[in-house]
Amino acid sequence: MSLPVPTRTAAWALPYVLGMATLVVGCSKTERPEVAIRQTTLAAQTPATPAAPADTADNRFLSFDAATNKVTFLLAAGPFVFDGFGNGQATLTVPPNSTVWFNFVQDDGTPHSAEVASGDGPVPNSGGDPAIPRAYTNKVIEGLAQGATDVMKFTVPESGKFRIICGVPGHAAGGMWIWMVIDPSAKTPSFGPTPKS
Repeated sequence: MSLPVPTRTAAWALPYVLGMATLVVGCSKTERPEVAIRQTTLAAQTPATPAAPADTADNRFLSFDAATNKVTFLLAAGPFVFDGFGNGQATLTVPPNSTVWFNFVQDDGTPHSAEVASGDGPVPNSGGDPAIPRAYTNKVIEGLAQGATDVMKFTVPESGKFRIICGVPGHAAGGMWIWMVIDPSAKTPSFGPTPKS
């Protein structure tokens, strides 16, 4: 005698559902301390609150040497954000003609890169066409592996609005970008949430 179709489906699904429930309960954070450690590490590197202006002592992303007009910026990638921001929700503002050093840290399991792209028009789908010479990481199209670092060193022009994008195809268009503005009136750099227009 054959079981009706709904009963056969239920008979097959019950062990599956029980197995998944056991898997979920068995993989809790309390039984996997390495997960909690990794989450704590990522939380420590991702800002819970927006970064403070450059002239405050606790700014972890930005420093400025007024004597040399050098801006140093920590650009941490991942997951699919820069320094905890995406979709243009943050802005790095720098003085004109600054020498800028981006200390790029790739902290995501998915490959990422960085490039300073034009701030005009639609968000680019991929990198490969930097708006400022030398303003891109190695492997801008294929992306750098998790744990990789790179330093981008370039000089900004007198003024302009640019996007800092992930150059891996689809990442910037998917929201992995923030603004960089060269403000002729800026005496020091700043980084934080993009002002609402």
